[in-house]
Amino acid sequence: MFRPLQVVPIDFRFPGDVSACFGLQATVVGRFPVDRPVIPAFGEYSLEFEGKKIHPVNFIVPWVSQEAFSDATQHRLGILPLAVQVGTSRMITGFYHDLDRQRLDAPPRTSDLQEDTIFQPYSVRFTFHCYRV
Repeated sequence: MFRPLQVVPIDFRFPGDVSACFGLQATVVGRFPVDRPVIPAFGEYSLEFEGKKIHPVNFIVPWVSQEAFSDATQHRLGILPLAVQVGTSRMITGFYHDLDRQRLDAPPRTSDLQEDTIFQPYSVRFTFHCYRV
């Protein structure tokens, strides 16, 4: 993501030996100058499987500060359970949409001459948990 409210299309194929997708995890990768340890709705995504025949996912992506992790909390965020049989198409399409939440903890502007908070570019990592033939 390179600017606030950006929408990025998602378009790829599963490898030929994938027969089913039983889970999905989406995480924000990056560090941001905010005071909150967690921003529950940093972005949102929607995915369609099998050439837009199956639309099981329309969900939010949280951001968790790396500094907020401890031995008790250092684990992957929850996996969203799915039950999608992968057929011949293997296409996954959809989008990710930034919700412009980096400015939640931005300091207030002191004058009209002061620039808005600078957007910090970041990535979103999608991890699919699949069965292989």
